[in-house]
Formats: sequence, structure tokens, C-alpha cells
Amino acid sequence: MAGATTDTLIKPDMQAVLSRTHIGTDLHAFLLPTLEAVSNAMHGIEARFGDSANVQGKVDIVITDATDPAKIMVSVTDNGIGLNDENYRSFKTPFSGHKLKARGRGFGRFIAFKVFSRIMYSSRYELLSIESARTFRFDITREQELIFFDGDPDFKHVGLRVEYDSPLTNWHDLIRTLDKNDVADHIASHFMPQFLYGWLPEITIRFDDAEPESITSRFNNVFVETAKGSVDVDIDGVVEKLDYSLTKIQKTRSFKNHCLLFAAADRIVGSPKDLTNVLGTPHFTDDKDDNYIVLGVVRGEAFETRLNDSRTAINITPKAVERIVTAVSDVIQQDEAQQIAKIKKGQSEDLTDALRENPILRMGLKGRSLSEYVTAKPNNWTAQNFVSDLAIERFRASKELTKAITLAASDPEKYVESIKEIVSKIDENNKEALAEYIIHRKRVIEMVEAARKYTDGSKHAAEDVIHDLVFKRFSDTAELDYFEHNLWLIDDALAFLPYASSDRTAKGAGRKKGDKVPDLAFFDDSLILGDNDGTTVTIVEFKKPSRNDYVFGPAKTDPVKQVLETLDLAVRAGGVTKTDGTHMSFTGVIRRFAYIVADHTPSLVSVLKDHDFKNDQNPKIFFRYRDNERIFIQAIGYDTLVENAKKRNQAFFTVLLGE
Repeated sequence: MAGATTDTLIKPDMQAVLSRTHIGTDLHAFLLPTLEAVSNAMHGIEARFGDSANVQGKVDIVITDATDPAKIMVSVTDNGIGLNDENYRSFKTPFSGHKLKARGRGFGRFIAFKVFSRIMYSSRYELLSIESARTFRFDITREQELIFFDGDPDFKHVGLRVEYDSPLTNWHDLIRTLDKNDVADHIASHFMPQFLYGWLPEITIRFDDAEPESITSRFNNVFVETAKGSVDVDIDGVVEKLDYSLTKIQKTRSFKNHCLLFAAADRIVGSPKDLTNVLGTPHFTDDKDDNYIVLGVVRGEAFETRLNDSRTAINITPKAVERIVTAVSDVIQQDEAQQIAKIKKGQSEDLTDALRENPILRMGLKGRSLSEYVTAKPNNWTAQNFVSDLAIERFRASKELTKAITLAASDPEKYVESIKEIVSKIDENNKEALAEYIIHRKRVIEMVEAARKYTDGSKHAAEDVIHDLVFKRFSDTAELDYFEHNLWLIDDALAFLPYASSDRTAKGAGRKKGDKVPDLAFFDDSLILGDNDGTTVTIVEFKKPSRNDYVFGPAKTDPVKQVLETLDLAVRAGGVTKTDGTHMSFTGVIRRFAYIVADHTPSLVSVLKDHDFKNDQNPKIFFRYRDNERIFIQAIGYDTLVENAKKRNQAFFTVLLGE
């Protein structure tokens, strides 16, 4: 159809606003335009039908060619009040008072341009009992953003249809892997607040020519409220009242673990907060051996006033998020007292077995019963966590130990002498435990040195040998405990980051031929929610010892280029599936670090210099901060890796082992 007329929005520079608006790269971000259209449809239905909206309202979602980026089309059709003159004026005025009354911001429709490049609106509406229609293309890249077309909408009833197609190229890979059930589950979970304590019209979804499926009917008997109440939480220095609602559902492929969802403007905002670590297990098991999870939704006026304009995040600090998660988790633990008791019983049994092998660790209980000690510790702790904690408690038997070591480290010239004095004051049991710890590190360093020298014919051993010594390949910290890896060889701080993955793809599988997968990847994304917060991603790449065939440019021969490409893939994945099946998602990556562990052969040094790396602070460590990619990269040799590890432990080697 030919364009008949055009119109202009009454707006600020929306392209500039959009450029400053960041969304994720996962399924939720891709579905944001669809979710926004469904939300607007519900407002139109409520405006038309009032109290009978849940009975008379209908929203139909149709997705054709769902896995073909070149053909995919998504449409959302409702039988609401339609785009009448009042709504059309509001449409043309972002951030309008009309939308604010409905707890909207008037910005949601623009989010679609972060995903699709072609958007069509068609509507039938009544004006003085006379039916009228509007059909136009919405395109903010044109001077005249609204391009009207002749002809009537393809549907006969009063209502509105929004159509999206021509997705941006950065979404093509995700589109090719879309799963129909995941899409339906995600849409349903997004509107969980309505399932639990609101109302919902009949929402259906249809893929191609298949029969439409009722999302409402599918989940009405699933998302059933099992508990509700309120908690008072300190948010930015003000105690705010937040309402929560809980539901228990069967564990499925889409709903794998306990989580808490934040709701504002009558929809879920931001990523779910995984409660696995707090509750101690990703799911509970009932008396019939069926696995179920607890889902929580929390909302409040504090969220409404802190909702960003794009309605993708709530602007509160990570500390406040942590307090909210803790408050609701406490409620869940009270409701699930029997399940928590089972977890604590299992922890006590595992720790009892560990103490039989290491009875000296009982000193770390400091007079507490084993039950009292276990009850006070996190629900997700394993026997290794308890053993580590009890060992530390033993180290701290002398109140001044930590302080004394810190003071000693501040005076390098007297460090060994100071350590001797500290060790002399430690009781024999604690000295024994400390010696075991130091001996372990000494042996690991010796194994790394041996691995570097190992030859098979004329070839050095692959970097995999050292990789496995540092952290077992194809594994992660979901299955390896602190004492089962040696990340301290690279940097002591890496051993305490929330999550590390070794030689694994974002989907959880091991490395395949041709995959760009980091040897080691670290993610620090603890309870992130808000525009000003973000994830730290650190990757480590091991190269073959003594390799001397590096060439500037191609990723296969240029480790700097490889690091940049690998990091980009890790960031764009938006998350990683752990070995236990749970998924860790992250958004807003703002800190990037990388280590290249490779011998500084002439060809590598040449490549590093071509990339403007410097080694003026330490001749043995090349480094550079790249502004465009916002990443700090260090290149250290295996000799430096070993040397630094020895230096960090040498004082204790000297005092305890007589070296």
C-alpha cells in the first residue's frame, strides 16, 4: 500500500535517548518489544472493558518463521479500546501524563528499535459510535516518523495490532536457536504479578499455522499464590515496605531453580535473582520425590519511583538488592523449615565425616556444638567449605595473627624476621595446619616447574598440563571447591570470585574444534540490578610453553586478538550455564580483565609491542589498557608466574620449611 500521509512525534531526540539505553543480549531482551506490546494491550483492554477485562479481553501473539532471521515476524493483537484520538496523541508524546497515570513512562514502544528495524501499527477504534481505523509504520530514523497507509487493518474487531520484523543483525544468532516453549514460558513468567495478585485477559500464542495455545490457561493453575506478606527493607537509607508473593511450581527445563523476581509497572523488571546459594539447593524435593522450586515476586512503591524510563531496570544499589533478597529468603526458609532442616542435617553428617579424618579441626568450633556451628553457616556450604572455615578459625586462634601478618608485609626488609616471630607465637596445632597449607602450595609450584620442563621428543608439553594444575578443564566452581584448584598461582584474588568456568562454552558444554572459549573465565555479578552497576569479567588464556611463532593480526597467531574476540563472545552470551544445570546471567559488563600466560619469546614480544603493550613498570610483565574495548590485559611468562607465586609464599617457606 502506498503511504498517504506522514506525522511527527512531539519528542526529544529519541535516537540519542535510545543510544544511551542498554538492554541485555538474552531471550528476555529480545522479547522486550513483545512484552511491552502485551502490557500496552492490557491497558487498552482495561480501558475498554473495566471490571470485566479479564473475562472479555483477548491478546493474541503470533510468531511466524520463528527461527529464520530473514523472515521472522511477531505480531500482538488485542481487542482493547484501540488507538483512538486520545491514545494517538499520547502515542506521539513520549513521557506523557497519560502513560504516567497507568504507571508507564511512554518510552516502552521505543525499545522495539533495539531489536527490530520495521514496526507497523494498525488499529480500529470507535469515535462517537462510528468505527474508524489507523494504519501506519513507525520509524524514528525518518524525519517524519509516522507513515500512514491506505486500507483497513487485517482484523475486523476494535483493537490494536503491533507487528515487528526485520530484526537487527546482532539478534540473528539468538533467533536461530529460539525454542517455542521457552518463549511461552518467558512471556508467562514476565506477567507473573498478574497471575499471582492481579488479573489477566486471555493471552494466546501461535507459531506459524499451528493451533494457538492459551498462555493464561497453561499457567493459571501453575502460578498459584501460596504465601504473601510484606517486609521492611532499607533502600538508600530509607526503610521501605515491600510486598511479596510466593508460589511453588514443579521444576522444569524453563524453571530450574528458586528465584526472586522484582515487579514494577505491573511486569517483571530485570533478571531473576537466583536464590540457590541462599536456600542451599536449586530445588526442593517433596514427600513424593517430586522436585519443586519456590518463585517469589516482590513489589512496592519504592520500585515504581526508581524504575528507569525504559522499564528495564530498577535504580537501587546492589547492597539494597542483597537486603531485599535476604529478607524474602528468610521468609521462604521459615515456610520451608522442613526442607532447610534436611539440608542442615546433610551438612552436619558430611562435616562429621570430615572431622573424623581431621579431628584437630574441632578446635575451630570454639566451644560451639557442631549443630550450632552448621546452623549459623550458609545453606549451600559443602564439607569442603566447613573444613576451610574451621581451618581459618584455627589460624585465628591468636587474635593478632592477621594484623601481625599485614603489618609484616608492609616492611619487606624485615618480612622474614617478622614471620618468624609470628610463627613462634602460634600454638603447635595451628602451626601444623599452616605448614600443611604451605607444603601444598610448594608442591604445586614444583609441579608447574616440572610441567614446563617436560618434553616428549623435541616438543614441549601442551599448555593443558599447566591449565589442569591451575584449574581442571571442562569444570567450574559449581563442582570444584577452593581446595581443588590452584587459582592462587595466577592471582590470589581470583580464587575468591563468585564463579569461574574452565574450557566451557556459555551453554555449558566443553570446548569443540573451532570454538572460541576462554581457558578460564571469571564472573563477578553478585545481585546486580540497576543502570549504574555491572559485571566484572576476567579471562585467562594459556599458550604453549616456549612457543615462538606468534604473528600480529590473526586470532590464531595473535593472543591479544584472541583475547579480545573470546571476551566479546563471553560478554555477548549474557550468561553461562553451570555444571549443576543452573544458569548465571549477567548484564552491563563494565569491568574487563585478561591474563595471557605465555613465555615471552621474541615473536610474542614483537606482537605485544605492535599492540602498544608496555613493560616499563616491570620488565617481566607487559600490560595495556585498551580504551575502545575497556579492558586491561596483562601478559606474563610462565617463569614470572612461578616466580611471583614463590615470592608470595617464600617467607612461610623459609620459616616453616627451613628454606
